[in-house]
Amino acid sequence: MVCGAPLQYLTQSIAAGCHYCGIEGQWYISCPNGHVVCDACHNRETIQQLEAIIVKSTAINPLAIAEECMDLATLPMLGCQHAYIAGGALMAALKNSGNFKLTDDDIREVLRRTEKQAHGGYCGLTGTCGIAPALGACIAILTGSKCGLDKEQRLTMELVSRVVRRITELTGPSCCKAYVRGSLAVAVDFIKENFTFSLPPINIVPCRHMNQHPHGCRLESCPYFPADTDRDFNKIIIPSENKKIAQDSREEIPAGSS
Repeated sequence: MVCGAPLQYLTQSIAAGCHYCGIEGQWYISCPNGHVVCDACHNRETIQQLEAIIVKSTAINPLAIAEECMDLATLPMLGCQHAYIAGGALMAALKNSGNFKLTDDDIREVLRRTEKQAHGGYCGLTGTCGIAPALGACIAILTGSKCGLDKEQRLTMELVSRVVRRITELTGPSCCKAYVRGSLAVAVDFIKENFTFSLPPINIVPCRHMNQHPHGCRLESCPYFPADTDRDFNKIIIPSENKKIAQDSREEIPAGSS
């Protein structure tokens, strides 16, 4: 956002001020030139655009809403904006289905809760992707879950645990767009299992963003990798260096390696 240099994901935080708002803090993502951008500044403009798409949508298929969001030109290939997409798309689809008395304010409440737990780079630092609590927020609103309740909180936590497992199965390297697709499929199945209504099933949608992945697309290892890129995606070409990165990322890491 500042100089265009590739981002560095750190294992030890650095003390710095946000390039835009100046807020001081400890950060785990910077560029080689020392630029740091806080989550609020990094996400604000894109989140506003995503919220507009989500609230405006009349679709009852959450993946249809999510795919429209993921085609947004200002959306990075990776980033916690995808947590907002997943949670917002699911809640919007539930509202549009008419099965619950949900409003646009409920969608915005999901986005507010997501902001509390979706932070850039923390999927690698703590093992929890922000998409999991974002979808958990949807179930919490449906059930009225809060700390101290019984079945409601259990249902919320159960959905989150299943989403985390699905994301784990799609990791290596991480891909936020694959996480959105896989997690929404889990959420739709969970709703069908635990509530008296269902949303349209989530079918596999071939990805259109493979050549944008900064860490290397998983290629055929990803269930969303298109079988025929020439026919379906206007001859999208995966850069050869990305193929090598993807292959290297699938090599077994020796015990004790960092």
